[in-house]
Amino acid sequence: MIVQRLIDEVKHDAFYRTLSEVRIGIGYTAVVLDDGSCGVSYTFRNELGPQCGLIDQAGNLSGTNCSQIVDWAMDLNLAKCAVGLACINAILQQRLEGFSSGNALEQIDFRPGDTVGMIGYFKPVLDRVEGKAKDIYIFERNITDRGILPDWAEDIYLPQCHVVIITGTTLLNKTIDGILEKCQNAREIVVMGPTAALCPKVYNGHGVTLLAGVKVVNAERVLNAAGEGGGGLALKDSVVQIFKRLC
Repeated sequence: MIVQRLIDEVKHDAFYRTLSEVRIGIGYTAVVLDDGSCGVSYTFRNELGPQCGLIDQAGNLSGTNCSQIVDWAMDLNLAKCAVGLACINAILQQRLEGFSSGNALEQIDFRPGDTVGMIGYFKPVLDRVEGKAKDIYIFERNITDRGILPDWAEDIYLPQCHVVIITGTTLLNKTIDGILEKCQNAREIVVMGPTAALCPKVYNGHGVTLLAGVKVVNAERVLNAAGEGGGGLALKDSVVQIFKRLC
């Protein structure tokens, strides 16, 4: 699994790092490590369950060795999983060689007549893609709008897509491997978003052509945005959009 490969890739570096601060917001989860590195992850607030407390270790996470925390990325508890993936993303902030600043959407090879699949409803992304493709299929687990397909429809429509844009949140719910298997006919496969783990090596052999996420430039503002319930737009200039073409 891609998530397990991520854990294996950062495990050595994680041993030398500890958690400094953690925020589990209703939009994003953010962590800062002892070296000042900051990572973020989406919070699946609608799928956390009815528990009064989601993390048994709450109140004692500061100072925890990151080699323990990165393992949480495979946990079935999606709150712990978000902390684990945010920790992985914080460690990966020190490995951004070869990434360029800019909007990855401008790098996608859209062609007339293309069918585009979007895993996750990104309205800002949809606004940019509309008009560049013949058909656009949007897949969501929790359907909130007309015209959006249930995630089980990926089996039917993803093999027809020439371009597939995948949210990094698929790392959290462990659906990314199955999604990539259905994209065998896609010319472009893009994994993107603040949650996307920027480790090109783990996507080798899966057909991913473009990897995009964020570089944190103001960790304090990211923590505040997450802690105060902010989403991607709240990150604003505390992060810089970056991308890397893989093939």
